[in-house]
Amino acid sequence: MLANGTEPHLDASFFYVTGFPYGLFEESYVVAKSDGSVSVLTSPLEEGIARSHADGMEVQSFSDLSETAKKLKGLVGAGVKSIGVNSSELTFRSYSTIKSIFKSAKIIDVSDAIAAARMIKDETEVRLIQKACDIASGVYPKIQTMLKDGVSESEVAAKMAFEMQRAGGSGVSFDSIVAFGKNSAEPHYIAGQSRLRRGQFVLTDYGTKYMRYCSDITRTLVFGRATKQQRRMYEVVHEALELGKRLCTTENTGEYVNSQVTKFIDSTEFRGRFIHSTGHSLGLSVHDGAGLSRYYKKKLEPGMVLTVEPGIYIEGVGGVRIEDDVLITKARPRVLTTAKRELIEI
Repeated sequence: MLANGTEPHLDASFFYVTGFPYGLFEESYVVAKSDGSVSVLTSPLEEGIARSHADGMEVQSFSDLSETAKKLKGLVGAGVKSIGVNSSELTFRSYSTIKSIFKSAKIIDVSDAIAAARMIKDETEVRLIQKACDIASGVYPKIQTMLKDGVSESEVAAKMAFEMQRAGGSGVSFDSIVAFGKNSAEPHYIAGQSRLRRGQFVLTDYGTKYMRYCSDITRTLVFGRATKQQRRMYEVVHEALELGKRLCTTENTGEYVNSQVTKFIDSTEFRGRFIHSTGHSLGLSVHDGAGLSRYYKKKLEPGMVLTVEPGIYIEGVGGVRIEDDVLITKARPRVLTTAKRELIEI
């Protein structure tokens, strides 16, 4: 059973199972049984959306909490002994509701199985992610025209969001990072009020959603002429990116890819300046499961979509990160993002 709370506490797996392309579906439930049947219990507010995209699923609606309990009992069936839940995205309130309705049932955490299923994308999911990547990649040349002396990070981020939505995205897949100068040395910086000056790095980390599926791309350029240090930082990160992508094959584990990318950067004068994992899974969520890190010791599998995003960060100077989205296949990896990767000086 999958349960949504209220926004932003919505379980992405709810939409993974139902395929509903839009709508919040707050306080709604999915009942998926071992026989393959799927039922949805939602409010009248989004009942129409559910029915128009049901694709064989049973749809019922509720008007209040007491009716929710009654209808959930009917959908699950009498005498159920165990109910699997997605604990990683389940609110305590939703858990308490399920427990109060099914007092004698054992509640089992099946989040690992759900995460494993979501890691492997089918053809439809890959097509939607590719579209999201195409939109984000297409915006990069436009970003370059937004960069003027004195423009603020927030202004550029707003224009990026507009361009992605104008191109067909439903919105940003996460708060866009636009970092000028020394701010680019903070990997999880968000666009602020800093204003662009000549000689600064411009790091943009952004993505859009298309039919709920996400893209995630990072490009770094220099506003003006790059210094010798800036150029060297970029060259090392670019080489690390290409190495990481080449290693994204079914022969390698996520841990191995991460270790090799880290080892390469540490072999240069920038030892210790790569301070995060090489990448993560991408899908309905920007961080859609395990990825290219020391914690993922399993081999990569066809159907996984992963980011590859090495970086170098020097406090007071700035940072360089270049990120592509990659589909694992039986043969060589397929790169989904296409924006220019060579160093650009504006």
